[in-house]
Amino acid sequence: MRIRTPLETRRLILKRPSLEDFDRYFGMSKDPAVMRYIGDGSIFHWTREVALERFKTQIDIQAQSDVGPLAVYARDPHHYLGWCAVTSSRFLQAPELGYRYSRDAWGYGYATEAAAALLSETHRVTGSAPLLACVHPRNGSSIRVLQKLGFVFDHARRSNAAGCHLSVYRIDWRRFGNSRSEVTLSE
Repeated sequence: MRIRTPLETRRLILKRPSLEDFDRYFGMSKDPAVMRYIGDGSIFHWTREVALERFKTQIDIQAQSDVGPLAVYARDPHHYLGWCAVTSSRFLQAPELGYRYSRDAWGYGYATEAAAALLSETHRVTGSAPLLACVHPRNGSSIRVLQKLGFVFDHARRSNAAGCHLSVYRIDWRRFGNSRSEVTLSE
């Protein structure tokens, strides 16, 4: 799937990640509150050096294939907030919306705004193709984001990593069409 970047909204810019993003990315990945509902809830156990090498590898892969998470920045000031992606999920065996934000970015609507921008572009590229999102059932904030975007509960799936059944949502593109934010594409 070829996503045109950068994507821009009134407050945000979504673009390919760069090495300048690493410190904030690594910091949020070491924050127990951020990682609470991801996988088994543990923070990254990688050293800074290992994480940096993996981050560089992901940037290189993305430069070749255009597949991977987009870095999300606040426009003013130009500040890395987190990432948002539509990727192929091995767990769900389907395309999946995912995102993660630094704790200081929570509560401002950034996750919803960035995902709406990415979903608008995804819909442009794929039409009404199925798209899922997986969320821990206690992560009320992410569930609300998904519902605002037009996702509806589809089923629960057991995750051994999380030690519970995760809620799987699917997008209802008609509901999304009624909820999306205004997106501009930069050339």
